[in-house]
Amino acid sequence: MDEWQPLDMTTEDMPSTPLEPVIDGLSTDAANLQAAFEMANTHLDEVRARHTEVLVTAGMLPETGLSDRHPERALAWIVEGINGRVDPDGLSIPLLGTHEEAIQLHVKTTEDATLVKLDIHDPNGDPLVRELPLPADANATLQATFSEGRLHLRW
Repeated sequence: MDEWQPLDMTTEDMPSTPLEPVIDGLSTDAANLQAAFEMANTHLDEVRARHTEVLVTAGMLPETGLSDRHPERALAWIVEGINGRVDPDGLSIPLLGTHEEAIQLHVKTTEDATLVKLDIHDPNGDPLVRELPLPADANATLQATFSEGRLHLRW
């Protein structure tokens, strides 16, 4: 089976009605109540989102325990916080309006990860400083390129 073969797909036009947990009466268990609470769009969701936004803006990582176990999520949080994009072989950060002279990159290698410190000097305000936790083996082939207002880190 060396070639791709077409796979037939059928569709069913059945009306779907979402199942909702029973959340009233004595027959309700704790799991259904918790699921109903988490599915409801409440003020708590907005508070969680704002808290994460403030932490990312301050250069801190939300869920630090989780980021210790899954460093790729920590990188995704930081890059997403500055409107960047994580690629399989690196990342791209838009820095439109920034001059190459204002950007400083520093690398630090630890036994767990390779850290890249991005420091962008703004003459009209505070500098933007972010530490990007890359995979540990990224240090061997790490390359930085700034072209057309975008910073590209490849490893």
